[in-house]
Amino acid sequence: MSVELEYGEVSGLDYQGCRIRVRLDDRDGVESFWLNVPQRNTQGTQRRPILPELGEQVAVLLDADGVGGVYLGGIYSTAEPPPVVDEDTDLVRYSDGTEVTYNRALGVMTLNNVGALHLSCGRDITVEAGEPVVVKAPSARLDIPQVTLKGNLLVDGDIEAKGKVLDGGGNSNHHSH
Repeated sequence: MSVELEYGEVSGLDYQGCRIRVRLDDRDGVESFWLNVPQRNTQGTQRRPILPELGEQVAVLLDADGVGGVYLGGIYSTAEPPPVVDEDTDLVRYSDGTEVTYNRALGVMTLNNVGALHLSCGRDITVEAGEPVVVKAPSARLDIPQVTLKGNLLVDGDIEAKGKVLDGGGNSNHHSH
């Protein structure tokens, strides 16, 4: 069975079946049959990446008659160049503007999320850093029954407390000068 490498634009999407149709450049714009989009995992571990977008330039492998085939991936062109050309940067940019980048030369991973970010874990979460950690937000709330702080606490601002404030010598909120 012979197969041919061909190029075209995505012309149809089947999200449920994980398939696409392609308008084929070398076949005078004829539309392919439904082509499977290969997945990395489909059994115990499953992954479902976002399908290519309508109009995206793609490469496909087709039977000689163009009936059966498979999608290989998107193709950059002069009209749609790569978003970065740095050999050390891996980038995922979603159509809503969210970006995940990793620069291996600098060892820096960045997530710029345009919406909410939810992190959920059934066990421990450990955050370790070799440099100071900075958190910037208009406000923060910890819903934690018990917080243990090992080390010194420096507060640059007011402290408001409801309930008792205790130190090793007793209840400090009854301290008088």
